[in-house]
Amino acid sequence: MPPFLATIFENMIMMAWTVISAAWWYIVIWAAICVAWYVIKAERFGLTGPPYLLIYRTTRLNKIIERISAWNPTLWRTFWNIGIVTGVGLMMIAFYFLSNNLSLLLVKPKQAGAIQPIIPIPGVGVTFQTFPYLAVALSILLVSHELSHGIASLADHIPLKSTGLIFAHVVMGGFVEPVEEKLNQARNLSKLRVFAAGSFTNIVLGIFVLFLAFTFPTTTAIFYSHGGVTISSISPTLPAYHSGLSVGDTVTSVNGTKIADVNALRAYMGSVQPGQVVLLQTQNGTFAIKTAQDPTNSSHALIGVGLGDAYSPKLPFLSPGLPAAVQEEEFWLYNVLISVAFINMLPAAPFDGDKYLDSLLKLFGVKDTTKLLKGANTIAWALLLANIGLSLIRFGFVRY
Repeated sequence: MPPFLATIFENMIMMAWTVISAAWWYIVIWAAICVAWYVIKAERFGLTGPPYLLIYRTTRLNKIIERISAWNPTLWRTFWNIGIVTGVGLMMIAFYFLSNNLSLLLVKPKQAGAIQPIIPIPGVGVTFQTFPYLAVALSILLVSHELSHGIASLADHIPLKSTGLIFAHVVMGGFVEPVEEKLNQARNLSKLRVFAAGSFTNIVLGIFVLFLAFTFPTTTAIFYSHGGVTISSISPTLPAYHSGLSVGDTVTSVNGTKIADVNALRAYMGSVQPGQVVLLQTQNGTFAIKTAQDPTNSSHALIGVGLGDAYSPKLPFLSPGLPAAVQEEEFWLYNVLISVAFINMLPAAPFDGDKYLDSLLKLFGVKDTTKLLKGANTIAWALLLANIGLSLIRFGFVRY
């Protein structure tokens, strides 16, 4: 069997096994939820939906959202107007990215990105270490997204029916329900503000968190000082694996040159030739490593370690591990916020982009939008599913 076909076959077997494992856990967890819902008679607490999904509805949050939207309705409407324009850009970029990535998956898979849904089940779609970070990121995503829909609705005098949370099998979500009759009767410009609000807020928050991630050394300088580079992982196929280095070791110098952070180490390694021996000084001693050649760049030397900045707390009650946890959370936050903002603006029901495009077309005088929306839905779903399918074939199921 050709190596390419063998790789695809192995990926398909691994994917099938992962799906079987996920299905088993799903059946056990969902059965337990349904039994618990029945035993405690959870309907009296506003919980409905089993055996298909779990929904919690409430009107208690409506008053909070009303107070926020009443703060300055004109300013809110101006803010959401920017969201309308941004929504067009998000939709266009999403189409371009998915089309370009699909072509790369077909002809240049090494340059393509893996487009796969994350199954938020510890041990299945994510590791137990990753799950807490993902859970926080999803919570912030959902709260900001649905809160924005609610504020935009009330700022345009569209009342809310209820708010709540949804747990649909392995997918967690939230919702804000405007009074449907009032929403349908609203002006198209008002509808656009409502439908664009969620993704616009997510992209703004995502860019803000990305800025914090890029400026992390500066923003933490008050409480922490750089203390070298921490080894976060070691590749079993590269020289560092047999050098004696361990995950958690902190590199403070290389060949006698002081290393303050990851950028400093990468800059130094840029001058090292493949096959050259480097001496890494750590808190546990000095380790000699003969570098290997980067298979993608013959002039680039590799030692085979994952890196992270090491921080020394300036105050005794601060944890040395806190910056690494914050950086990990920032990574998941900006990835989740930005990726969902783009995907959600695709004109593919049930995403917001579907109703957004409908209102946008009607704003420009298109009376019958049915055929255009069906065409846009077909293209959007075809691109998204093709990217997911080929990603699974090319890369296998990725557990984060």
